[in-house]
Amino acid sequence: MITALLLASGSVVTTAPILASQQVTEAQVLDSKLQGGLLERLASAQAGELIPVDIVLRDQVPAAQLKAVAANQDKSSRRAEVIAILRGMAEATQPGLLAMLEAERATGGVGGEVRSLWIANVVSAQLSPAVIQRIAARSDVSYVHYDPPRKAEDVLLTMPTAQATAGTPTCGLNLIGAPQTWSQLGVTGRSVVVAVCDTGVCATHPDIAGQIWKNAGEVPGNGIDDDANGFVDDVTGWNFEGNNANNSDNNGHGSHTSGTIAGDGTGGIQCGVAPDARIMMLKFVNSLSTGEQSVWSSMQYAVANGADVFSASLGWPHSFNPNRATWRQVCDNSIAAGVVVVYASGNEGCGAGIDNVRTPGDVPNVIAVGAVDCSDAIAGFSSCGPVSWSTVAPYNDFPFPPGLMKPDVSAPGVATTSHSLCSSYMNLDGTSMATPHVAGLAALILEADPTLDHFGVRAILESTSLDLGLPGKDKQFGSGRVRAVNAVQAALANGNYCGAKVNSCGTLPMLTMAGTPSASATGGFIVSASNTSGGQIGLLIYTDAGPANVPFLGGRLCLNGVKRTVPVPETTGTPGQCNGTLAIDMNLFRAGFIGGNPSASLSVPGTQIRCQFWGRDSAGTFGSLLSSGMDYIVCP
Repeated sequence: MITALLLASGSVVTTAPILASQQVTEAQVLDSKLQGGLLERLASAQAGELIPVDIVLRDQVPAAQLKAVAANQDKSSRRAEVIAILRGMAEATQPGLLAMLEAERATGGVGGEVRSLWIANVVSAQLSPAVIQRIAARSDVSYVHYDPPRKAEDVLLTMPTAQATAGTPTCGLNLIGAPQTWSQLGVTGRSVVVAVCDTGVCATHPDIAGQIWKNAGEVPGNGIDDDANGFVDDVTGWNFEGNNANNSDNNGHGSHTSGTIAGDGTGGIQCGVAPDARIMMLKFVNSLSTGEQSVWSSMQYAVANGADVFSASLGWPHSFNPNRATWRQVCDNSIAAGVVVVYASGNEGCGAGIDNVRTPGDVPNVIAVGAVDCSDAIAGFSSCGPVSWSTVAPYNDFPFPPGLMKPDVSAPGVATTSHSLCSSYMNLDGTSMATPHVAGLAALILEADPTLDHFGVRAILESTSLDLGLPGKDKQFGSGRVRAVNAVQAALANGNYCGAKVNSCGTLPMLTMAGTPSASATGGFIVSASNTSGGQIGLLIYTDAGPANVPFLGGRLCLNGVKRTVPVPETTGTPGQCNGTLAIDMNLFRAGFIGGNPSASLSVPGTQIRCQFWGRDSAGTFGSLLSSGMDYIVCP
């Protein structure tokens, strides 16, 4: 059995089994605070050796407090408040520990960088065995966890496969229906930032060069932390392995996963689910080795710098003794701040009972992704659930049986074609490849409804997936293989499309027309919406056979429904202001010259057409934007 002890500080620790006739000694209590195999590691330490550890402080922000903040529907203020609470806890409780570490550095007992985190109240450092013992004895320290460096191949979830073959889009995109989402719904992930925690990204690949997130507050190459966020020249993200701004990729894994999220096909093969999303480049491992804290630091950066989605095709197997409690706290705190968190489930298959799904894919709230091939068969390597947290303090939940069912959803991850470093393409297998399909779809969902948080996105992903395997959520496919059109339609339907929406400047987008709607003309009949958000994309929504019986994507329009949607290119105007104009020549559209979804009814004289523009108002925290309605009659 495991014995729980209440220390004078009020913290609870667990001890190894002892006989009832024995007294618990101070040494045994201290040993219980050395976790993750640290006690054994200290026993084998060499003279002068420094050991990488994570120091978890006793005081942590209660989950209930962050949950209450998360009820705030304004995502911007919600994130700011969560960050302030987490920072406040770290700033109030870490100074004594940090001062001690600085003093110990002078004796040679501390080496390298001391990394202070607030996403969970943790300090990471390289310490001598003697300093580790003294740190563990502090009353403000809950426990010290061994965090050995891991090579890329130890934690990335990829298996090599055949070389890439020509074809656009990839079979994975076709399987989940991403191209139909772009063409039919006009949703491409625009303005959504996806933080990719991986081996970096080759940002010069022609398919991704235009999709790299830029830190607007940073001046490139001046050696100054212009935006005062703690990172110098972090123009496109950060390298947490080398602690510098060089987040380029010399491994290939990160370029491949980023391509599956946002590659736009410029080089010949369309790989990205959300080709207009932006990639925040967070490098946690590549040529060196790194520990768990480098991923936690990446998550903290993503939260602090405005990422909407966090995608990580990695995981620590349970045999590595990961710090599961801190992983869960870091993930839950990131989710509370409003970030959608997506992790790979693992490549362990089904052979290890409740230990197949890697950490943090096993975290209850995380969206864990399994892999299928392009025929919807489960990949043999894809990790099976369920998982259990019954032995992980302070959670001690989801005992097995039945445990917690994982993965949550599945996506294509066999022979996945994506970017090969800075040019061309390659095929890879793994839940590493399935994960960015889901992260890209999360970006599409968030463009469709930016008010959604992690739980809203996860609910849509699971409820709209194609149920495969056993009925309901099962241990191989989760809730099923994700479907892009269904998911984005569900996200769009969350809005109220009953009438024109006031934009962030306090005016209504107005629909007007110029020219003659003639069945014989080849151009010149322009339908325009003014007072739209400058620099934003929109859709012309119209009916062509009287009031429609089918509601627009589950919602209700002033037009009583919709039969057609027409994608509209970029507006004029200044981004962030309401001075844009969306315009489309309906006669050119009717003649099939400018794409979209033509209708024969547009060529029938006397047909009544009902029009409306729909879009997003970025200055209004991406609120729904709908113009006034307008009717016209097709002339001869």
